[in-house]
Amino acid sequence: MELSEIAQRLIAALPLEAAALLRQLRPAIGLWPQAARADAPIDGSRLGGMPCAPPDWRWPVAATEPMLFLGQINCADLRGLPGAEALPSQGLLSCFGDHDTVMGCLFTGQGGALYHWPDTEHLIPAQPPLEMLTVFPRAELSFRPMWDLPDPDSSVVTAILPDRSRQALYKSLHSDLRRHGLPAVLDYPCNRSKLLGWPDLLQGESFEFTLDQPFDQYRLLLQLDGYTNGSEIADWGPGGFLYYFLSKQDLAGRRFETAELAIQFT
Repeated sequence: MELSEIAQRLIAALPLEAAALLRQLRPAIGLWPQAARADAPIDGSRLGGMPCAPPDWRWPVAATEPMLFLGQINCADLRGLPGAEALPSQGLLSCFGDHDTVMGCLFTGQGGALYHWPDTEHLIPAQPPLEMLTVFPRAELSFRPMWDLPDPDSSVVTAILPDRSRQALYKSLHSDLRRHGLPAVLDYPCNRSKLLGWPDLLQGESFEFTLDQPFDQYRLLLQLDGYTNGSEIADWGPGGFLYYFLSKQDLAGRRFETAELAIQFT
């Protein structure tokens, strides 16, 4: 949806609060899972499967178990998309998560790990030190530009819209914005994975976001929804989102190794 249309719809629905809401708009990059391809490059953007890594890299381990590989994003695939200037113009972002965190075991989960390898020329298929508990189905990724507004249940929105009837109007518009440009009927809800923007909340801002700093000090780097490659399905926990958060300072400094992994589920 173009910025002008977003503005028009906000002004029409919420004329008194539209300006404050428009100040919260953030560019985001939607992730769209596709069928796995045998000819996909080793450093291609994808979810699931097995990773590639530098020859001297050591697989992250939590509680003696290899972390699960969630996916990788080639930053060169993002060039020209709104918001991509916040990320490196090249290199591979590779995402891992502790088994218990990814499966929604909140009291035993040990978070995740995120790597950025600037040079992709010498990456090789990586092998875990032990047999993996889970290998998620592989899906290649394509990307789409988005403009993102805060979740209707976020403190940002409730501060601007304290009235519940106004919140309901915003929630409807927010849903339309999120689904814009997608097929009218989806067999599987694979449309909420994204880079940057605002996190979609399933349990509020504070529930089990066991982050090192207050929530308002963070920016969303990556949100992963359940997905399908057309024949197989992957879910996080009992149906939820995985989030990689970075502090505002670390995102600006591109210190991706400090990312914190969290999960919310229904």
